[in-house]
Amino acid sequence: MITIPRLARKDLNTPFLHVMVQGVNKEYIFNSDDYIEKYLDIINENKKNYNFTIIAYCIMNNHAHFLIYVEDIQELGKFMHKCNLLYAQLYNKERNRVGVLFRNRYQTEPIYDINYLINCIKYIHDNPVKAKMVSKCEDYKYSSYKDYIYNKGVTKTKIMIDTFGKRCDYLQLFERSFNKRFMDISDENSSSKEYILEGIREYRKKNSKKTYEILSNRNLFKELILFLNEICGIRYVEIKAFFEIPRGTMNELKKQ
Repeated sequence: MITIPRLARKDLNTPFLHVMVQGVNKEYIFNSDDYIEKYLDIINENKKNYNFTIIAYCIMNNHAHFLIYVEDIQELGKFMHKCNLLYAQLYNKERNRVGVLFRNRYQTEPIYDINYLINCIKYIHDNPVKAKMVSKCEDYKYSSYKDYIYNKGVTKTKIMIDTFGKRCDYLQLFERSFNKRFMDISDENSSSKEYILEGIREYRKKNSKKTYEILSNRNLFKELILFLNEICGIRYVEIKAFFEIPRGTMNELKKQ
């Protein structure tokens, strides 16, 4: 039986995270091969300075997906901030553009079990096919799919070998996967409630608290809001709308 190693994390009970970045207003911020390659160069150049592992990725025209193994969530935050800042500076300069390039810092989705992990890898690689950019996953240049076909690259990282073994037949593994809805570019409005509810469940589990205890205690509620924003990658405007928090109260709760 395949199991995910039980390794400690400071903030979440799983070290596997599905991470997505997207252009502000869904702009095509990776709108050519040249820009995709520049973003990947920034990712690859900087990842060696942080303690985490990218185990799947796909760069689309207006968003990008990563599946990351990280034991310290702060490492991921620092890395994503630096890479997106460097790319935004490069992109804005080359296109004579000013202002924010990414919709928000990034969004995260925790992966809790092996089937979920397998299907997240499959889902990330299926993005170009779903978008009708290619007919087969292997025809898309800017994903890790071919690493999985030929069992090289990201599949040779220690965490992947520890999880799936040295000679895993990933194509056969993907064939027995089940359908699961994952975080997507189209989910901006429809699934924010789902992500917030998942974040609340994670916060409750982390702190061994019931929902009513959190909502009735200002300090815990404030900590929950920061957790949803900083750890789960949910925008304050979405949190405000979900809890129906007045603007003034929300500004107070956002203060560190």
